[in-house]
Amino acid sequence: MAAEKEHKVGIYVRLSNEDARAGESVSIENQKLILTKHVKENGWELIDTYIDDGFSGTNQNRPALQKMLADVRSKRINTLLIKDLSRLGRNYLEVGNLAEVLLPEHGCELISLNEKVDEMMVFRNWLNEQHSKDTSKKVRAVKRMCAKDGKFIGSMPPFGFCRDPENKHRFVIDEPAAAIVRKIFQLRAEGKGYKTISYHLNEAGIISPNEYFYQQKNSQNPRATLRSWSDATIRLLLNNEVYIGNMVQGKSGTVSYKNSKLIKKAKEDWIRSDGTHEGIIPLELWECTRKIGEKRYQPRPQKNGDVSIFSGILVCADCGYKMRLHNKRRTRADGSLYGRTCFICGSYARCGKTACTTHLIGENDLMAIVAEQIRSHAQMVQCDEERIVREILRQQNDETETERANFQSELKSHKNRLPMLNRLIEKLYEDRLVGTVPETVFRNLIQKYEQERVERQNAAQALEKKIRSVKQNTNNATRWAGLIKPYARLETLDAQTIVLLVDRIAIGDTYTLQGKKTQDVKIIYNYVGDIDGLCAVGESENEDMRNAFVKEAMRV
Repeated sequence: MAAEKEHKVGIYVRLSNEDARAGESVSIENQKLILTKHVKENGWELIDTYIDDGFSGTNQNRPALQKMLADVRSKRINTLLIKDLSRLGRNYLEVGNLAEVLLPEHGCELISLNEKVDEMMVFRNWLNEQHSKDTSKKVRAVKRMCAKDGKFIGSMPPFGFCRDPENKHRFVIDEPAAAIVRKIFQLRAEGKGYKTISYHLNEAGIISPNEYFYQQKNSQNPRATLRSWSDATIRLLLNNEVYIGNMVQGKSGTVSYKNSKLIKKAKEDWIRSDGTHEGIIPLELWECTRKIGEKRYQPRPQKNGDVSIFSGILVCADCGYKMRLHNKRRTRADGSLYGRTCFICGSYARCGKTACTTHLIGENDLMAIVAEQIRSHAQMVQCDEERIVREILRQQNDETETERANFQSELKSHKNRLPMLNRLIEKLYEDRLVGTVPETVFRNLIQKYEQERVERQNAAQALEKKIRSVKQNTNNATRWAGLIKPYARLETLDAQTIVLLVDRIAIGDTYTLQGKKTQDVKIIYNYVGDIDGLCAVGESENEDMRNAFVKEAMRV
């Protein structure tokens, strides 16, 4: 007679976040109670209880599961007791391999109270996996719907915000952290690089976002992450639209419900909601930092450490070479020193008169000229923004909105005709097969229809391109008008204003006009380019607009 087996039992229980919603029937305590009772009733020896609380069944790297498997391999337990097979997992291949290969290989018996471990086990494991798959789809759908509604679905609010106590899906500004965010954006607007900003914060003893988050919770940071500011952290922060009140979520996701590896999603798959909460920084400051990033703006300091606000954006109007900052030092007749900061053509500075002429202009003179031009354009926009936008589009030889409507009407005509041509071609082939259309007629008609179809397809593509171009140019002109409008009373020019509004400035050489020394300075603005013609077209009308603006300013 065979000796009765001595059961050294390991109890395994698991509860995922989704299972917890099912109620007490699958709770950790209920599973332990039922399984422990079964061990006592059979007189078995309970060696250990393995608990994975809050872990999905699709994740096989659960800590308690791995500990249990280690005890199986070391022969510490020879019987594994579970409530049902879904507790082991919801991946039928993994659970099947565990129950049919790994456990028997090490002499461990698997006992499931609610199910038989038999030939139907594979089918039940498959059903468990389908349940997990369906649950995952539902959870993802709910999260996506919440994100589209502008609800925050992440675990950690962005630095500078905290959860609204009345609504965990909304943000409120966390003022101590928000002050640091404003400082970071301001430093960037001044032309500081990511590394320089991170160095500045670390030197000032400002703790990083991760450390700040756990400090607010009065707990220790358990993550093995960098505890100080880095250039990568600064870059991510400066590119997060959450700071102007927009919510952009779904930038990454898992490969599938079986694989929790995070992957980046394409930009068109991101979920965007604008104006979901109060922003920390103004839109103008955001635009300024965008432009710095696009231009890779890195102004060079002078020997005394000063940085010119025009550094990197001045070009020679004749040769196109960058202008070079030059400090002129002279000694007056009385022996006193005279200094003047100016700019000269870089090509002339390197190669002399054979390459180009000086194009010399003083920094103070340039500041006065540029400030006046910005003021003048801002005043025109404030007086009649719609007319200025139309004039910019006209100068750029762009189509008007009326022409855009005509393009759309023509495009609709082409798109309506194309399906009809496809049907005609298809019918023509059918008629040829049954012999109702002579071969010569077929060839003439098919060539005619095919040619028309190609022409209409090409025309439709060209019209779509024009419509997109008109829309983009209109948006750019409107955006520029919105950015420059607040500068109608500009007094002091600074680096932030320059970066926000100006792409580059072309400096012409001096010449004599009506006995006066003259020099042309042309501003090429962001979004709209060169619009100097606005001052030449309708000059009297522009003068009336400026007078109206002055009267309004005096009245206020």
